[in-house]
Amino acid sequence: MSVVLPPAPATGRARPQQNPLEAGLKALASLRLTVVLLAMGCFLVFVGTIAQIDGGIWTIVRDYFRSFFVWVPFKLFAQLGQIFVGFPKDASVVGGAFPFPGGWTIGTLMLINLVAAHATRFRFQANRIGIIAIHTGLIVLMLGELMAGLFQIESRMTIGHGETVGFVEDSRVTELAIIDPADPNTNTEVTIPESMVIRLGKITHEKLPVDLEVVEWFPNAELQPLRKGMPDKDVFVSKQGVPFTLFRKGEGSGVDAASHDDAASARINIYKKGTSELIGTKVVSLWLTPNFTKRIPSFQFPPQEFTADGKTYQIELRGRRDYLPFTLRLNEFNFDRYPGTNIPKNYSSRVTLNDPRTNANRDVLIRMNEPLAYEGATYYQSGFTPDEKGTVLQATRNPGVWLPYISCVLMSLGMLVHFGQQLFAFLTRGASVDRSARASALRPSNVWIVAGAGAVLVIGGIV
Repeated sequence: MSVVLPPAPATGRARPQQNPLEAGLKALASLRLTVVLLAMGCFLVFVGTIAQIDGGIWTIVRDYFRSFFVWVPFKLFAQLGQIFVGFPKDASVVGGAFPFPGGWTIGTLMLINLVAAHATRFRFQANRIGIIAIHTGLIVLMLGELMAGLFQIESRMTIGHGETVGFVEDSRVTELAIIDPADPNTNTEVTIPESMVIRLGKITHEKLPVDLEVVEWFPNAELQPLRKGMPDKDVFVSKQGVPFTLFRKGEGSGVDAASHDDAASARINIYKKGTSELIGTKVVSLWLTPNFTKRIPSFQFPPQEFTADGKTYQIELRGRRDYLPFTLRLNEFNFDRYPGTNIPKNYSSRVTLNDPRTNANRDVLIRMNEPLAYEGATYYQSGFTPDEKGTVLQATRNPGVWLPYISCVLMSLGMLVHFGQQLFAFLTRGASVDRSARASALRPSNVWIVAGAGAVLVIGGIV
């Protein structure tokens, strides 16, 4: 007779079931995820850098780094092969692309990964204050880039001597404007954003006096004096009687010292409203707007005009305008040089700020390293007109402007505390260290090396 014994009861405690939220946080805090995201970020920077061969720097920033995903063309690697391996020239016509996470996606995941790591692995202890401060600084730095990408605006304000201006123009984004100049004091205008223009095709709206059709869009164009042998398709005659021709050009990479801002241009068909009757075709370009060329006399052109229903209108492509609730009037511009040279010593603009909302009417001096901060924006002295009587102010609006500075301070203090703690622990390890080894470790050269390394990291963080 056989007897089957029951299995022995399990000894020890039963393994507690993990909370789903805690399990999810641990997965998000994985070091493997950190390494993968860092590798993806490095690859994105690599392909974004190579893409500047064909695209402008701000186009690449927008498409690769300030987007959730990007289509990376295979021809980038063919172009790289041309440079380093000697691929044939026709290799750059390779078609196709593959999707890849953009800067917003990778940055957001890195931020989540870092916050999750703090929530699961890091505990507030005195010996970890430095590490916590460093990581907090990284989080603040990421948030600062996020705010800059979403809300930062870079604009310009060009003011001639004695002129009053109440708007700024975006140097990177354009708009198409239809202007009714009937009243010289208050022009009535309808503006069309760049996002609609670059789509090409018909544009209709009840406030437009005509219907428009965008036939061609050039992200960048070049304007040169018309010479013999040049195509005379798009010719513009300046107010000085000099003919110029406009032609398509690749976007600037931003690394050429002789380059200028990209000059967007477009070919527009104008139709009688609600019909297919063609009134005319106009080529509009930033080159034809005076503020783009800083009012250089030889690049001043009469406005582009057309007539509809017996009324004359103007059409222009210009930097996107943001109208301000106040105005600046330029009273005096000074360009000081070092004696006997053309080396700039100081630019300064004396302006009158007039804000009817607060009855403010005061003189302000704007000069190098002394900007005007008003209404959440900062106005820097950045340039001047060729006659040295007008000024060009750079207007910057960024609600997160202080976040990078706060980040640098946090990371610098964190490194200082962390390396200080490590140095102190190293020097006070005495009981278990042989006296001779202690004497060797405490040699001035070793102490200075450790202290110097910490100082370099701290200074690097501040810079």
